[in-house]
Amino acid sequence: MDDIILSTQNGEPVASSRDVAKRFGKEHKHVLAAIRQLLVAENSATKFFHETEFEYRGQKFPEYLMNRDGFSLLAMGFTGKEAVQWKLKYIEAFNQMEKQLAQRPQLSRAELMAQALIAAHDELEHKDAQIAELTPKGIFADAVSASKKSILVGELAKLLCQNGVQIGQNRLFSWMREHGYLIRDPKRSDYNMPTQRAVEMCLFEIKETTVVHSDGHTSINKTPKVTGKGQIYFVNQFLNVRAKRLEA
Repeated sequence: MDDIILSTQNGEPVASSRDVAKRFGKEHKHVLAAIRQLLVAENSATKFFHETEFEYRGQKFPEYLMNRDGFSLLAMGFTGKEAVQWKLKYIEAFNQMEKQLAQRPQLSRAELMAQALIAAHDELEHKDAQIAELTPKGIFADAVSASKKSILVGELAKLLCQNGVQIGQNRLFSWMREHGYLIRDPKRSDYNMPTQRAVEMCLFEIKETTVVHSDGHTSINKTPKVTGKGQIYFVNQFLNVRAKRLEA
C-alpha cells in the first residue's frame, strides 16, 4: 500500500482519483465530489483533470485522472500528519516520472506530423479493405466502435465473444503466442510482450506505469494493450477463420 502508481496521458504523469482516495484514507465518492467542486468553482481547472471510468463487477463507474497541478489543487484540502506524508510521496513520484519522461528522446514537430500522417493513411487503407471483405458489416461496425482506445487482451476476448467467437483471455494469450504476436518464451524478461512483427504492424502499444516503492526506488510495469487497429485486425482474423470452417 506504500507504492504510488502513476500513468501517463498526453506525455505527462497522471494520478488516479481512486488511488488518491486509497492513499489518503478517503472514500472515492468523496474525492470525486471534491474534484467536481473544484471544477465548478474554477473553470480553468478542467485542463488539470480528465474524467474517465473503470469497470468493477461488470459495471462502470467514474474516476478522474489528474496531473501534478490537479493533484496539488485537490490535496490542498487534505490535512493531518499522514496527509502531509502522502503529499510528499506523491510529489516525489511526480518528480521521478517527469525526470524519466524528460530523458526520453523527443521527436521534432516535423517527425510527429509525419508519423501522424502515415498512421492516418494506413488506418484509412486498412478500414477500407476490411469494409469490403467483412460480412455482415454490422460486426465490423462493432469492432470500429470499440477501437477508439487501446484495450487489454482480456477485453479483446470479450469483444470477440460479442462477435460470436467463443474464446477466453488465457486461450487468446496462447493463440497470440502461437501465431507470433506475443513473445512465447517464458524464460525471457519480455514474456507476453508483443513481438517486433506485431509492433511494426501497430497491433499493440505498451502502457507503462511507474511504481514508487516504500523504500524510495522506482520500477516500471509494462502492460501490452491492443490498439484500435489491432482490435479490427484480430476480430477479422477470427471471423475469417470461422467463415472458412463454415464453408468447409
